[in-house]
Order: sequence, then C-alpha cells, then structure tokens
Amino acid sequence: MGCDMEKLIHYNAFAEIFKYPSTERENFVGEWRKMIWDRLPELGDKLEMFVTHVQGKTLAEQQEYYISTFDVQAICFLDIGYVLYGEDYNRGVFLANIKAEQEGANNDCGSELPDHLPNVLTLLTKMKDKSLTEELIVSMIEPALEKMIEAFRNDENVYKGMLEILLRIMQIDFPGSKFEKFSFSSQEKAKSFECFPQWRNIK
Repeated sequence: MGCDMEKLIHYNAFAEIFKYPSTERENFVGEWRKMIWDRLPELGDKLEMFVTHVQGKTLAEQQEYYISTFDVQAICFLDIGYVLYGEDYNRGVFLANIKAEQEGANNDCGSELPDHLPNVLTLLTKMKDKSLTEELIVSMIEPALEKMIEAFRNDENVYKGMLEILLRIMQIDFPGSKFEKFSFSSQEKAKSFECFPQWRNIK
C-alpha cells in the first residue's frame, strides 16, 4: 500500500541536503530535525553530524567537502542513471525518461542532469502518477541509494549518514511494495524498463 502523495513533500527538504552547498541550506536545519527526529530518532545522531558540518564549517569548506565526495575523484556519484547502469546504453534510455518526467512536471533541474539525485527528489513531490512514483522509488531509487552507501569506506563522511536516512525514509513511506527492485546483474539490466509501461515508448 503506497504513501499518501501529499506526504512526499519532505523530499524537497532532502534535496537541499544533496545540492551543491549554498548559504540557503542552513535554513532547512529545523525542518530536517523535525522530519528525522520524529520519524527516525535512532538515526538522529547521523543528522546531527551533518548539522554540525553545516553550521561549523565555512561555505567554502562545505563546498570543498562536497566536491571531494561527489565530484572530483568522487567517493560516489549522485546521478541515478549512472549509479544503476554505468556507461551502459540503458543509462541514456533512463535519462531520456527522467527528462520527460521532469519536463512534464515543470521541475527546474538547473545546470544538473535530470537524474541528479536532488532533481529526482524534487520531482517526486510533483509527479501525478502515484503508481509510477512508487515504482520509481522502490524499483530504481532505493537500489541506487544502497549502491551509493556501499561506495563509502569511511563511516565518518556525513553524506553517508544522510543517504542512509533517505533510504530508510523511503522504506517507511512505501512498506511492503509490490514492485521489484532493480537488479545490477547484466542479464537483468536490459529488462529493467519492462516494469515501466509508461516509459516503454520513450526513447
């Protein structure tokens, strides 16, 4: 049974966590705390590590940390299609479909790709097809998050903890979903779009 779509608005606040750091992010601390301490108090310490990072480092230091985590010699990547498919052809198919969804929802992706995690999170709050939203989260985003988390060797990186929180929130939002998770095996990758009837004709 799916989540009430109006309750997915918290993904907008999550998107701010994974955007390139700006002076705006500190404005969301109260919202992050309410959202996470109310729903996942056992992971609250991971949030507080991130809040300390935001409030205790200069913006330049936060940006350098972000770049070293996600961009230059990245620990992990935030583009969902790349995490799932690497350089496989189906990455382009996935990107085309996400782009179509972004444009249909009139979701501004800025200078980043449409499958960049913050852009996908804000898209979730605007999608009108409830079934597709649940399927996208359960079948594609959750497996991508699991792989991102596995890429971290250092548990002290504050972004690892926030990815773990995001994954857990998604699991809480869509418990017992009937949708199957993406398989990273080469034999199954090509079949991954068969479960998205809305996307079959998009190339």
